[in-house]
Amino acid sequence: MSGFSIAELAQIISGIAMIMSVVYLAKQIRMNQKIMKLQFGFNLNDRLYKRYFESSQNENFSRFLAKNWREDDFEDFEYWRMTLWIQTCLIDLFDSYDQFKSGVIGRDHLDMRMHLIKSGIMKTRMGKPTWEFWKKERDQDFIEWFEQEVFGETLAPDRLHAEELDKLNMIKN
Repeated sequence: MSGFSIAELAQIISGIAMIMSVVYLAKQIRMNQKIMKLQFGFNLNDRLYKRYFESSQNENFSRFLAKNWREDDFEDFEYWRMTLWIQTCLIDLFDSYDQFKSGVIGRDHLDMRMHLIKSGIMKTRMGKPTWEFWKKERDQDFIEWFEQEVFGETLAPDRLHAEELDKLNMIKN
């Protein structure tokens, strides 16, 4: 071989094979990330759709959801039910926001949940008190983003909302 020994040729081939392996591995990692994002987005949507489907199958709960939460009068147990539904929506939003910030899901998943939250449930009697209860669990960036999106301003702590929860025996000293 002119100027190259078999050992040098083997090193060149080995180097090329190593580069090809790294490129292949990078492509596999990228593909796995895409699959993971799609799977996580699917799971979030599946959870939401199951909740909607189960709610639609429960005539009593569907009637409750159909009421005017801003104007109708409710019994205490119905305010509890309202609060639990709002909490369910908030927790789903929390999960989606965290996964969006981590780059695991796209903005569309977050927007879908915000659309539900902005539909008016946070402006009901139990909306702000439920938010006040849960906002302690979130960081300041989320709190500011959420309050701007939903209420159009950053909210000051409101003792009236705590009293609303206290009336329903939701705050324990």
